[in-house]
Amino acid sequence: MLQILFLAAVGVSVILNVVGLIVNLFIAVVNYQAWLKSHKNASSDRILFSVGITRFLMLGAFLLYIICSFIFPNSRRPLYVFMLCWTFLDSNGLWFITLLNTLYCVKITNFQHPVFLLLKRNLSPKLSRLLLACVLLAAVTTVLCSLLVQTLTFHELVPWRNGTAFDSNGRVLSLVFSLGLISFLQFIINVTFASLLIHSLRRHIQKMQRNASGFWNPQTEAHVGAMKLMAYFLLLYIPYSCATLLHNLPAYVGMKLGTRSICMIISNLYPSGHSLLIILTHFKLKTKAKKILCCNK
Repeated sequence: MLQILFLAAVGVSVILNVVGLIVNLFIAVVNYQAWLKSHKNASSDRILFSVGITRFLMLGAFLLYIICSFIFPNSRRPLYVFMLCWTFLDSNGLWFITLLNTLYCVKITNFQHPVFLLLKRNLSPKLSRLLLACVLLAAVTTVLCSLLVQTLTFHELVPWRNGTAFDSNGRVLSLVFSLGLISFLQFIINVTFASLLIHSLRRHIQKMQRNASGFWNPQTEAHVGAMKLMAYFLLLYIPYSCATLLHNLPAYVGMKLGTRSICMIISNLYPSGHSLLIILTHFKLKTKAKKILCCNK
């Protein structure tokens, strides 16, 4: 029964990944076409293009990993390579989203804290460097994951001695601590800026309700769309973070196969679901999607 549940979870994950491939390719193509026409691209659109490309490659790597794991179940080297590629692309996409959330919060909110004012002045002009920093952080995360896997493998294959066991355990703890620190920093940044943006939305709506002369304009609609995206993002991101943590726990922890199956589905729901929400709350992407759907009817 548990094996059937696990296979069903794999099937659902594959469907979510196929949907994610289409959605993220759409995001990347629309933003690229807009850049070709105007030769100008807003900071948020540049990040969205990076997110679309990264997630498209990540979901493709995951599908290749699933296919190879069924065709070559005993071949570790290809699976290990796909795992590293997926880790790099997943971490890269998460950092791009962290940068996007920071940009939305800084540009839309009116907080007068010195940190916000500093970010508001420097975020867009230094966006290229920040995108490169996201790539470097993802590379560091991938290297740490690779070292952790190699250390655990060495831990299992080599006979223990007192000194060897102590050194190996210390290395594992240092790698786990480094990965945990990076993930915790990313989590705190995302939750903090998304929460601040939602709080700003509430204040803005209350101010408009008190102001009889307040009116609804396209800029306000865009801001509300971005803030709705943050709320939906939190609803997907927090369960995703918990599910990913549980799903990546080593086998000796003894987690049940049913729990791992549920964690797999939640982990794969986030990238596809969040990209779909980006389209639904982004005016340009939503308009383009409506045109394509209307033409196909």
